[in-house]
Amino acid sequence: MHRLFDSYGHRYDLHTPPNHYQHDHQLVIDLARERGLPCRLLDIGCGTGVLVEKARAAHIEAFGLDAAEAMIVAARKRVPENTVRVQRMQDLDEQSRYDLVVSLSWSIHYCADAAELSDILGRIRAALVPGGALLLQVAHGPNLGGEWGEDLETGPSGISDDIALRYRFRADISTKRVHADYAYSCASLGESLEETHTLEVADAIIVANLIEVSGFRAVEIWDSWRRDAFSQSSMALIWGVRI
Repeated sequence: MHRLFDSYGHRYDLHTPPNHYQHDHQLVIDLARERGLPCRLLDIGCGTGVLVEKARAAHIEAFGLDAAEAMIVAARKRVPENTVRVQRMQDLDEQSRYDLVVSLSWSIHYCADAAELSDILGRIRAALVPGGALLLQVAHGPNLGGEWGEDLETGPSGISDDIALRYRFRADISTKRVHADYAYSCASLGESLEETHTLEVADAIIVANLIEVSGFRAVEIWDSWRRDAFSQSSMALIWGVRI
């Protein structure tokens, strides 16, 4: 387990506040409403439960799972305890339960290889009702520049720019991997963490093809939450409907 999500999971909302992915979250809510309410939603890699909370507030029957126990502990502070659970996506075993399954923030890439990803997609398909839909947010290595970025946030004591999260995404095109470098620090708490995550099958075209052969139709790749045609994005969205 990566420390950013596990031993530092209780700090996650400090360096990645709930409003960071508001447009992606609104897209999910819009798609769920388009499926028709009531809609049962599963968020794979739900983290601290921000999307689950927003979806439930929008009258969507939302649930979440995450492999990191610390993230689920945090999630249970904002949503009912029985709506989120500690579980790896590799162990998903539900049948015909959800109308929409989503996985954002590149969570789907925390797999061993393309074969394991195919197995996960098969499990997602089984968990969807016939005609149910899938939305994945994926890394597209060929569009990554590899430069460092930084987010500065107010710390727990109210000090501006007390928290920093630096990040860099390095694509290895030959292996279809992305190496994600993260550096978290909080001056007032005297905390710091650096680690690298390896993301597998980081190519939107390959993932879309795997989705199609896993039993989905109407597979589309979008550049962003605007549902625009895929072009330059390094964080694409892939949509598909279960056959």
